Amino acid sequence: MSASLYADKVGAEICSPYFDASGVLHVLSQATGDVLAVGPSSEVTVAFNAGGQPSGAALSPGSGALYLADLAHSAVLSVDDLPSGKQSVVVRVYEDKAFKGPNSLAFDNADNLYFTDSGALGETGLHAPRGSLYYISNGIGGQMLRPLALECLAHPCGVAVSPDGRAVYVAEMMLNRVLRFVQRPAGVFHCSVFAQLSGGVGPSALACDSSGALYIGHYELAETGARGRITVLGADGRQLSEISVPAPEITGLCLTPDQRALVITEASSGSVYSVNI
Repeated sequence: MSASLYADKVGAEICSPYFDASGVLHVLSQATGDVLAVGPSSEVTVAFNAGGQPSGAALSPGSGALYLADLAHSAVLSVDDLPSGKQSVVVRVYEDKAFKGPNSLAFDNADNLYFTDSGALGETGLHAPRGSLYYISNGIGGQMLRPLALECLAHPCGVAVSPDGRAVYVAEMMLNRVLRFVQRPAGVFHCSVFAQLSGGVGPSALACDSSGALYIGHYELAETGARGRITVLGADGRQLSEISVPAPEITGLCLTPDQRALVITEASSGSVYSVNI
């Protein structure tokens, strides 16, 4: 399958597409801090400026609030007022130690939040595999932050949760693999390598559809002249298909609200692509 252009030259270093409660597509610009709204005719407007370096966005299924992972603020933020973009810090330290820079985040249906802490590209690579995956549980006793993988990952970036909430997938870019954290029993996570990949720099973005299929965006340097690609795996790990994208710096994936199409952000061209699935 080949992706088609949805909107061209949307912004600089765009990433993390998401749809708001009204079904409007948004993307983040790491370079400017803008949260950009992309209309049905590909018109682009600035929804607000996040004032940092946002790299991941997700909507809480419980409150509907927008949460951002921000590299510059080294924090997970909640947007308290969408017209102004006013934010508050959700979390920025674990056991009094500052985060390196949250990269991506995802909610499960129970409103538990998972996020990766990678820092800027090159900070937690093979030479220093000190990236982490954290989990903010939303239980009876209130919210609690805990690590699922603490300072042991080589640039963890994209994160996605299975429809039943039992599996959490993490793209570990610099080891070119996808990890799966499975709960058994509930609240106890077991980690294993779900997919060992090859080619390019490594996986950068993940999305999981209602059937449990996992979409893996591969990141490669534009200077190589390669095309971009997205691998689609079933919940059992078998490859179902592959999607081709004109340019290779894949930085974000999301499904449309009706789950009929996949939206892709590509940083080198600043373009948004889509493909019917």
